[in-house]
Amino acid sequence: MWRTAWTFGVSAMVAAAGIEPLLGQELELIRVYPGSGPYACLAPASTQPPSPDDRARAGQLASDANQAMVLGEMNQVQSLLQEAVRLDPSSADLAYRHARVLEDLERSEPAMAEYCRSLDLDVEALGVLDARERLTRLSNELRNRIPEEARNAFAEGLVQTDDSLYAEAEESFSAAIDNAPGWPEPIYNRAVVNERAGQTSQALRDFRDYLQLVAEDESQVLRVSQRIGELEGLASVATPSPSGALALGLVPGMGHFYASRPVMGTLTLSVAAVALAAGYSFREITVVCLNEVSAGGLCPAGDIVRERVERPYMLIGIGVAAAVTIAAAVDAYLGAKGQRDALTAITSPMEGVTLEMGAPEVSAGAGRVDLSVIRLQFR
Repeated sequence: MWRTAWTFGVSAMVAAAGIEPLLGQELELIRVYPGSGPYACLAPASTQPPSPDDRARAGQLASDANQAMVLGEMNQVQSLLQEAVRLDPSSADLAYRHARVLEDLERSEPAMAEYCRSLDLDVEALGVLDARERLTRLSNELRNRIPEEARNAFAEGLVQTDDSLYAEAEESFSAAIDNAPGWPEPIYNRAVVNERAGQTSQALRDFRDYLQLVAEDESQVLRVSQRIGELEGLASVATPSPSGALALGLVPGMGHFYASRPVMGTLTLSVAAVALAAGYSFREITVVCLNEVSAGGLCPAGDIVRERVERPYMLIGIGVAAAVTIAAAVDAYLGAKGQRDALTAITSPMEGVTLEMGAPEVSAGAGRVDLSVIRLQFR
């Protein structure tokens, strides 16, 4: 019987695991950031020679960029050169000029990428000899922009998050933010840590702050925006009532099924059913027979004077089933409460109902003994 119950329980867990609701995939930490190590140019991409029309169009855009630069319209210059580079990616001169404009606009990382590309296209053969020097200077400035204390705190936060020390990691990333205001990577990582720790409102705040600090073309922007939408969307999902889960939990497993936790509900129902079945199945039968019966023999039905059936383990089975049911009901209550708290914290964090469990107590009075097996207190 116990072997059968174990097999049933394991099978139920495997079957129910596939229907647990998924609330979306958590985002991963950012581990490498601009300036985290020596800058290295990416391997040059093979470029196809532009068509004569594209080359001519790129030259015209470069000429228009010169006129816009005279007027001081640097953003317009950058847009024109960006389109010119797209049309003629084989031009070292256009790549270098685009890098210079990006540098003037204080867009260091795109400028460094363009300086790298101009060097790959051998801009130095054109007599332009300062591209490598400018690239090195921008790389050093990028690294020195983040104080050492902030970098150390950032690295410490990564280690602590990997060890699931979320409170400590949150403090480390906060220290990195304090030492380097406006540095987006630790803000993003703190959001990830807060989400994993269940601090959804703080995570949303950091995710939104991160989007304010990074350019719209950053690869991480789309994923963060999607995650914000997922977390905010959870607020509109109906959450189970903690008191309802507790009440339904008095029927084995029903509280967990109500709270959308079928694995625990199935296991609770299985254990309670097996305990009751075992207590009921083990019997002691006492038969009073008119005639003497040999050892191991059966008394004929007509000679039976009295037959008494006892189930000595019935109370134990009922006690085990009751204990499992009560514990599961409390767990269902806490699980439903946790779901509700996590979702309501997205928009308006508020104090929830707390549950305190007391240990078993025994008290004696005049002619009576009081036994308290479990004590629940709601506040």
